[in-house]
Amino acid sequence: MMINLKNIQYQISQKTILQNINLDIQEGKTTIIMGKNGSGKSTLLRLLNQIIKPSSGFFESNLPKPVPMLFQKPLILQNSVIYNYQILKQIKKHQINNTWFEKFDLLNLSNQKMNSLSEGEKQKIFISRIMSFDQSQLFLDEPNQSLDLQSEKLLIDLLMKEKKEKTIIMTLHDFEIAKKIGDYFIYLENGKILLQDNYEDFFIKFPF
Repeated sequence: MMINLKNIQYQISQKTILQNINLDIQEGKTTIIMGKNGSGKSTLLRLLNQIIKPSSGFFESNLPKPVPMLFQKPLILQNSVIYNYQILKQIKKHQINNTWFEKFDLLNLSNQKMNSLSEGEKQKIFISRIMSFDQSQLFLDEPNQSLDLQSEKLLIDLLMKEKKEKTIIMTLHDFEIAKKIGDYFIYLENGKILLQDNYEDFFIKFPF
């Protein structure tokens, strides 16, 4: 077990975002958080990565501190592609892994300004930036957003390789992608866990 939550509540300005969350995140597994817009997926992901703290309940994690994660709206610096890509290296003073940057064929965009790129190109840079840190735990918030079908397929192929050696926790809307890469599934509705189970049982029980 890597992360354990019991009776977790999270509130902002007296509005309840997450309630009665009981959950174990297993190390070495790929956990997929699903649900409609506004169900609390991104909030739960940030809470699991200790970026935000629960309002009440028991929280335990093997991670001493938050790790770099992919947000839905990542930091964009109005500079070149390569500057934005390497910013994590500058902050963390860490040697980076360029595999994803090269696989997404981003080298030819290195000197372009970020504001000249399409949303899909930006997303590939954001993903590659996180993956360049080569960490053992990955927190990814809708990594496939804005990607075209070819890039989405490449994303799946790359994640399938990463999951062999890493713990992945990610939010997704796409059930087909989830089925391909997930080991454990959580479905949120109005801030509550409606269903959670392993691959075999989740899609048998799923009510929709």
